[in-house]
Amino acid sequence: MAKIKDMTDEEKKVWDEWVSSRPDIIKNLCIKFPPNLLFKMKDTGHRVTVYSYSDDNTMTVNVTGKYNVLTFDRRVFGIKPEDLEECNIPKDSETVGTIITKPEEVEAHINAIRPIILGSE
Repeated sequence: MAKIKDMTDEEKKVWDEWVSSRPDIIKNLCIKFPPNLLFKMKDTGHRVTVYSYSDDNTMTVNVTGKYNVLTFDRRVFGIKPEDLEECNIPKDSETVGTIITKPEEVEAHINAIRPIILGSE
């Protein structure tokens, strides 16, 4: 099961009221991808939680060391529904965590690998 949190009755009420007030495109995303479930990005294998929904039928997701082994935590935008699938929470025996946690160190790391990623090394 991919449920990372049970909503209290009050949280469920607030969530349902908020969802019902959204445009249909957002409602559909909310129903298929609620914020209390864990999903896997098909192309990277990262486990993610939904951070926000967009009216262009995409989502922004949190990629964190709580459910993955990462160099640094991040948010990724523009994720399409077909790019996500529900997944299981990591087993207790699975290694998870974030290596770089200080914002200035994350920035330095990104700046250091940017030429490699962009192919201008």
